[in-house]
Amino acid sequence: MRDDYEKARKSGEWAYRRAVFRGEYPYLPALNAMVHDIDKYAVRDLGIREVPMDMIVGTRTVGRQNSFALNFMPLMESNTEFASKWSQLYDSACEDGIREAVKVYEFMNKFYVEEGNKRVSVSKYIGYVSILGNVIRILPPKSEDPMTKIYYEYIDFFNVTGLFEITFTKEGSYAKLADLLGLDLITPWPDERLESLRAAYTVFSKRYAAKSGSKLSITTGDAFLLYLEVFGLESLLHSSDNTIDKRILRLWDEYITKMNRDSIDLVKNPDDVGKGSSVKTIFNLNSAFTGKPIRAAFLFDRNGADSSWVYSHELGANEVVENFDGAVEAIKFENCNTAQELSEAFEACSTDEEDIVFATSPAMMEQCLKAAIRYPGLRIMNCSVNLSLHSVPTYYPRMYEAKFLMGCLAASLSENHLIGYRADYPIYGGIANINAFALGAAWFDPYARVKLVWASKKGTDWEKELIESGCDIISGIDMIKPKDPTRKYGLYKILPAGSARKDGKIRKEQEILNLAAPVYQWGEYYEQILKKLIDGSLDARKEGSRNKAVNYWWGMSAGVVDIILSDDLPYASRKAVMSLRRLIINQSVSPFEGEIHTQNGLLKGPDTPSLSDKEIITMDWLCDNVDGEIPAIGDLEESIKETVKVSGVKGGASENSGHSR
Repeated sequence: MRDDYEKARKSGEWAYRRAVFRGEYPYLPALNAMVHDIDKYAVRDLGIREVPMDMIVGTRTVGRQNSFALNFMPLMESNTEFASKWSQLYDSACEDGIREAVKVYEFMNKFYVEEGNKRVSVSKYIGYVSILGNVIRILPPKSEDPMTKIYYEYIDFFNVTGLFEITFTKEGSYAKLADLLGLDLITPWPDERLESLRAAYTVFSKRYAAKSGSKLSITTGDAFLLYLEVFGLESLLHSSDNTIDKRILRLWDEYITKMNRDSIDLVKNPDDVGKGSSVKTIFNLNSAFTGKPIRAAFLFDRNGADSSWVYSHELGANEVVENFDGAVEAIKFENCNTAQELSEAFEACSTDEEDIVFATSPAMMEQCLKAAIRYPGLRIMNCSVNLSLHSVPTYYPRMYEAKFLMGCLAASLSENHLIGYRADYPIYGGIANINAFALGAAWFDPYARVKLVWASKKGTDWEKELIESGCDIISGIDMIKPKDPTRKYGLYKILPAGSARKDGKIRKEQEILNLAAPVYQWGEYYEQILKKLIDGSLDARKEGSRNKAVNYWWGMSAGVVDIILSDDLPYASRKAVMSLRRLIINQSVSPFEGEIHTQNGLLKGPDTPSLSDKEIITMDWLCDNVDGEIPAIGDLEESIKETVKVSGVKGGASENSGHSR
């Protein structure tokens, strides 16, 4: 009917005027005009598929693009042949639907029409959710561009599901979705699981749109994935609209944070915590701790006897209790390494009204979020870096500063330019430690090579590998376990059997000479956080950063990281390292300033400023004097995979390909 054409045209004119007002192109985008040489890209015929209407955004060529506004509504006058054909098609669709498939090209999760623009226009006007289309996929050249990498992850997802509509903006999201459903991206998903996923996504999409989720820059898929992490898929299939709406609103701050993921509130010094906080806020919060001890809970994934990491945190907790002289109580939960155990620990913390909970492993973050949503009055902090959640502030030391000093010292003492480095997990922060060590070694010895091995790789005898490589000085584990008699920690030198001692006697067996060690000062870290809790600035900082994730990333200047030097060091080496230590503390020197070369070539030139905080935290490359690679997650021991899945660098996120960069 012509009346409906007029209504559609008015909608098109409104969209046209709005686009012009915003300075946008008012017509449909044409794919061949947007992407240079796209005709040379590889293609794949996907056959006849149901294509989501909201993912059809333009035309394949420029031929018909000016006949439609951005919303695919017509712009031609009512007395044209175009209008007559559109009206006839509309009448037919109202009686029999759209029977003939359109021809569309899919590129980077969006569809562009080559044949059937009017059919798409009529379908959008009527309100169809999808349309049959003969789909041809255009494959972009593979590259390091983040969106291209995400798209190829999507292709893996499509190959096992055949779904178009679920899209993400963060690498690793498709693997996370599969993991949440107990599936993978290799084996085709069972029909019943696909039916449940489609149904749940449809329900969520409607409720999310009703809450104006489309106004956020994240995709509906991003929001859907976070919902599943907290509430699960079944909750969408068996809950009322009202209940789902309330859950979405409880997650709204996290959606805003995801939208602003590049705007993390990175607090690098304890004195900065209270900046921007009002006196009134601090006074009110401070009164909460008058006359009663602070109850601080510590959640450990293992126990101190088995884990040097847990042991160091336990020492920190004990130190806090001692230093506060009865004003702080430490409640410890050990061996919380399953979702059920963590859930029970958080429930106990809420029931006992703990004032703050420290979850000491990045692998706990998912359960931290669930607990923060379930118990909104419970303060929870997670020991990690670059995991952006508004509800769960994070804390982590800048250990790379101490590692830089260790590298300098190692190079000054190495007799053959070969230094061994034992690494644990390929997670955020860990790669910066390796590169800072390597850059420190290059400062003192331009010919120094750092042999990198990963103790967490399957079947690795890291010490044997380093010794056989000829390394005379090794950077080993940073901390020791209480019952472990080994001296192979920190920076140490291997004195082989048959070598001479200072007194001239010959060693009958291998000996270890400890040179130095980096130190996590967890007691100082926790003490400063609790002081900020008492004066109210910790809570005020979180409230003042409502649309951001807060990350406390303190270093040597805050006293939470330091080094220990052996009395056996030559005085010149000790003097040089302590001088550099003072410069690091005063922030006069950065390991990542000036010229840097990676395994792939020049990263930045002479006299350039230091890498940004984000570049340091997220680096997934290795310096050119490092011999080794960042392992794929599939090469790692099963016991650490969960941590790497949550907090692993991009290079370590793949199941299949280790690499060096």
